[in-house]
Amino acid sequence: MSDENIVPLIFEDNDDLKVIFNNSKMQSIYTSVLEHGMLTKKFLYLDYKGEENYEIVNYILDYEFDKNIELASQEELEKLGEYEYEFLPEKVKEVNKVISSKGYGLFSYPTTGDFYALFIAKLENKKELLQVELLEDEYIPHKERFIQYFY
Repeated sequence: MSDENIVPLIFEDNDDLKVIFNNSKMQSIYTSVLEHGMLTKKFLYLDYKGEENYEIVNYILDYEFDKNIELASQEELEKLGEYEYEFLPEKVKEVNKVISSKGYGLFSYPTTGDFYALFIAKLENKKELLQVELLEDEYIPHKERFIQYFY
């Protein structure tokens, strides 16, 4: 599977796909996806140190509103908001324990910086999402060149 094939698994909206593929004529698919995710707020960008002010919970709420679905109950979201952690992947694991029951996961798109680019996608696409090497940078650890799912 190529990087072009995973784009529709991340962005389901045809307008998003058009923008990404049009931009990919001037830059890589990897960069186009990262920039579009940032501009549209379909990716949640968090410093490697973690979140501030319930950013993950708010991101989930925005996703639920946008897709008209429920990924977590109010009680579950409150617990996630109060969850204490040392490293961000620990919190992402907790989120995935909750939203996986609804068939969704919180994934991490690879970056070259000291931040995480998180996005929600359907778990039915997990295998495809995790198998494509998106970054071809020898200075980035091998496993961090791929989309990651913390569980």
